[in-house]
Amino acid sequence: MKKILSIFLLTTFSLTSYAGGHSMSNDGQNSMSSAKSSSGVHFYGRMYVGYDDRSVDQAADDESLEDGGNMSRLGLKFKENLGGGLQLIGQLEYKFDGIDGTSEDNTANCNTTDCRTFNLHIGNLGFKTAYGYIGAGTYESPYKTMGQFDHNIDTAWALNQHGATSMGPGGIDGNLEGMLSYHNKIGPIEVAYMYAVNDATAGANNANTAQGDYSMGLQLKDMFISGLVLGYSKGHAHDDGQSNTRVYASMKVMPNAGVFVSLEDLEIDGSFANAVTDGEITTLGTHYSLGSTDLQAVYAKGDADGVTGDYKTLALSAKMKLSKTSDITFGYAKQDFDLTGSDITTRGIGLLHRF
Repeated sequence: MKKILSIFLLTTFSLTSYAGGHSMSNDGQNSMSSAKSSSGVHFYGRMYVGYDDRSVDQAADDESLEDGGNMSRLGLKFKENLGGGLQLIGQLEYKFDGIDGTSEDNTANCNTTDCRTFNLHIGNLGFKTAYGYIGAGTYESPYKTMGQFDHNIDTAWALNQHGATSMGPGGIDGNLEGMLSYHNKIGPIEVAYMYAVNDATAGANNANTAQGDYSMGLQLKDMFISGLVLGYSKGHAHDDGQSNTRVYASMKVMPNAGVFVSLEDLEIDGSFANAVTDGEITTLGTHYSLGSTDLQAVYAKGDADGVTGDYKTLALSAKMKLSKTSDITFGYAKQDFDLTGSDITTRGIGLLHRF
């Protein structure tokens, strides 16, 4: 199956006679700002305040007013026409926590980078051509941007924080530093490929990647049936040859309802619920719009390879629009381990404003 998908991806790359474009961060796309200059610079951002009650192993109970996943953002992007159908595109975006002044690692032993109020999330420059986007810098990986079904990512009750999806730079919530990037859309086909060029081990070059690491994605939308999306993505760590692979699909079954499924096979350290084990995650979910409210329900099963650590996750949320730029979300997520009887449970409420 993997060989067939790889061949299809290479064939897709060869269809360069079609025009394409670069898909930047979803945050930037959805929150273009009111501040624009004659140079084409657009400022955007979002402010988030959350309150959550999180318990671990039915014992430790932590109630916090915070930005539990650094959902708040400040950023800018620009586009400059260079002539001949060539455009220079750039984006710079920072995560920040304006509530308690620290980043998502709020422990006493966090290092200098983890304790910064502002952390670089995206920073890149590139060219949009008739053959697609080519650029370099820090990006959200195709493993994250293609088939991102969690409306609550970067909150305290996000799926990736409760084992319902993968974690870490190699997983669904990851960004990749020091990358060369290619992206193109060819009718219903979307392809993306990123390759790390840092000539050192990850961390030694002040980046979270090392030369040879790569991430790729292939997505088909409305190609076979209207409303059907099929996708495949992969993240590969060159130093130990380990990879994360994901196959996913979503279908709009009614004008206001859709279902999705995600199958992940995880090998890269820190991607599975237990950082020292490999595993597979099967995720099933639905989105249902009821007036100005969007409901999300997800059930997931994690299977650890060769060790104790299987679990089940249930997550529910209701996001209500207050205006075109503001919404409030009520969320609940529980990860229950089969053999140990322990669990991680989070309940919360979050208020978001985009500008």
